[in-house]
Amino acid sequence: MAHATALIGYLDQDNLGIGYLASVLLREGFRPIILDYRLGPERILENIASNQPLVVGFSLIFQYYTSSFREMMRHLRENGIECHFTAGGHYPSLRFRDVLDAVPELDSVVRFEGEYTYLELVRALAQRTDWTGIQGLAYRGGGGVVENPLRPLEPDLDKFPIPVRGPVRPESLGRKEATIVAGRGCLYNCSFCSIRQFYSAPPGPLKRIRRPEMVVEEMALLHEELGCTILLFQDDDFPGTARDGQAWAERFCELLHARGLAGKLLWKISCRADEVGRERMALMRDAGLFLVYLGIESGNDAGLKLMNKHLNSEVNAAAIRELERLGLVCEFGFMLFDPLSTCRTVRDNLDFLDRICGDGYTQI
Repeated sequence: MAHATALIGYLDQDNLGIGYLASVLLREGFRPIILDYRLGPERILENIASNQPLVVGFSLIFQYYTSSFREMMRHLRENGIECHFTAGGHYPSLRFRDVLDAVPELDSVVRFEGEYTYLELVRALAQRTDWTGIQGLAYRGGGGVVENPLRPLEPDLDKFPIPVRGPVRPESLGRKEATIVAGRGCLYNCSFCSIRQFYSAPPGPLKRIRRPEMVVEEMALLHEELGCTILLFQDDDFPGTARDGQAWAERFCELLHARGLAGKLLWKISCRADEVGRERMALMRDAGLFLVYLGIESGNDAGLKLMNKHLNSEVNAAAIRELERLGLVCEFGFMLFDPLSTCRTVRDNLDFLDRICGDGYTQI
């Protein structure tokens, strides 16, 4: 039987990080077991005890969950689980020393993109060879924390197989939905966001984009094999909206029409307000785009400058009006307060929200 490895994380939606790890492991002949953290310690313990994985990987995305994940690991250790424990995600990648200090049950941290690092770790443990020199790992050793050199980012995302997914549940008005990515990374550097820091630490390009043919092929599989009719793009900045994304968007929409998916699928993207162009948004709307999430963040220019958005409030308001004219649903991120808030800036933010939400088109 193939060697097993367990991957534990929150599975509110598809955990694409875990899904991509699992798909790479499957391709290399290993047996990934994906477990929802919310199953609870007893059911997770039972599953791990019965499958005897080489490694248990914990998807620790946010700092907030550190203590609860630590309790889970402690419970597993106290009940006889002795295999290698590792963690990955944005928080462990950027603050690996803090995580190793706070969670003594961990043996290592997989930093940044984990597909090849985790695979190499599993392979080393399966072959009983030394794993301590693997690129991208951090661990305790030599009286402190050892930080191995970072692994370069994979420049060609199409080399990764389509991510493994769990059962798809009806989510919206009885429709099945799934998450998907067209690329990784972001060229912008908003002061509140970890994405730029996450993708700029390892060697490699800040943003990589899949070929539209591969994205549409995955969309077709999700529809035809899993019955999904709503697809939520998780890209922080959808490639078809970027200043150099016209050709990508045109090819992407052309393929959706050619595969007969334009009238069968609804899809959502995220982008910046200054990327809302009428012609391109209309093109994507006619190919199934129904919802655009905008990173508005602030309704006053002082707040936008503090957040390094390189935008002003008029551009934000104009983008929302354009989406309304196109008949697209708009959602947005917004921070009423920032570290330099004053009564005046809070009032400006409230006035801006009244301006964009007053007609009922958008909701707070």
